[in-house]
Amino acid sequence: MFGRKFTRKRVLTALGVVGIVAVAGVAFAYWTTSGSGTGTATAGSDAGVTVSGDPSNGIYPGGSVPVTTTVTNSSSTQKQYVANLHVTISIDPTHAGDGCLASWFTYKADSEGSGDSNPHAVALNTELAASGTTSIDGHVFMSDPSTNQDACKGATINLDYAVNNS
Repeated sequence: MFGRKFTRKRVLTALGVVGIVAVAGVAFAYWTTSGSGTGTATAGSDAGVTVSGDPSNGIYPGGSVPVTTTVTNSSSTQKQYVANLHVTISIDPTHAGDGCLASWFTYKADSEGSGDSNPHAVALNTELAASGTTSIDGHVFMSDPSTNQDACKGATINLDYAVNNS
C-alpha cells in the first residue's frame, strides 16, 4: 500500500508538471503565433437606367411636338449618376426608303436656350436615388426646307436614347 501511494504521488506530480508545461506552451504559442490568409469581395455593379419618351403625334414641316423623356434608375438599392442624355432621331425603314430624311428632324430640351440638333446631347449631371427618376421636357422639330417632304407623311419618328456618366 505504501508503494502504491508513492506511485500515485509521482503520477500526480508528473501530471502537474506536464499541465504547467502545456499551459506555458499554449501561452507562448498564443503570443508568438503568426499566420496568413486571404479574403475576397466582389464589387457591386450598377443596375443601369431605363429611358423612355415618345413625342406627340402630328408633326409637320416647320413645326414641333413636345416630348417628355424620363430617365429611371433600375436599381432599388443603389443610386446612379447620369451625366448626359443623348438623343438620336431615326425614321422607320419604309419612310426612310421613300426619301424621308432623319436630318430633317432635330431635338432640343426645353431647359436649353438654343441648339436643336440630331444627334443631340443634354447635360443632366444628376444623381438618381434608388428607383428614382428625372424628367426632361423637350421638343422634336421638323425643318421646312425648300424641297418636297411628302415621303414623311405617316412616318414613325424614333427617338433613340443613350445615357452616360462622363
